[in-house]
Amino acid sequence: MVTQLPLDGIPAGKAGPSTVTIRPAREDEVETLCQIERSAAQAFRLIEAFSWLAVGDVQSAERHRELIGAGTNWVAAAGGDRPVGFLSAEIAGQDLHIWEISVDHLHQGFGIGRKLIRHAIDAAAARGLAAVTLTTFRTIPWNCPYYERLGFSTLDEATLSPRLRDVLDLEAEHGLQRDTRCAMRLDLPEA
Repeated sequence: MVTQLPLDGIPAGKAGPSTVTIRPAREDEVETLCQIERSAAQAFRLIEAFSWLAVGDVQSAERHRELIGAGTNWVAAAGGDRPVGFLSAEIAGQDLHIWEISVDHLHQGFGIGRKLIRHAIDAAAARGLAAVTLTTFRTIPWNCPYYERLGFSTLDEATLSPRLRDVLDLEAEHGLQRDTRCAMRLDLPEA
């Protein structure tokens, strides 16, 4: 599925691409996707407690290839079909779980992330899935508060599924303090 969307909500004084195409990622783009994630992580330099993420690991090339093969890794392409952002996800039971969404730092603030998320939600609905889930930082403005504006709900400990609890525990093992993270869910309408 390929979706061509105009970009809306472009901040005053910023000039970005006029359109972006959301399409499946290709294997020959894996290194570009890793570079986009490294670029996107530079936003964490602005937050002292999380600045280490700007130089941290990114999703592996192997993992990108796996999700490309599953048909759940999409890119936002602009200007001659060049990827400027991506969203990688995985079907987990009746949910589509978003593992990573990154937009190149030069293209942030133009609604590209929102377009990628909308595409993932539409793809999950088309597959008859029940929800879209993710984990993120609680207080960083472009994380939990952003997803809440897109309709996601924060899950408390009592409502976490065992799968999401395991994801948060794994993140904690990799240095993401559990008290800074949360799991979120967007329920999809039944078909």
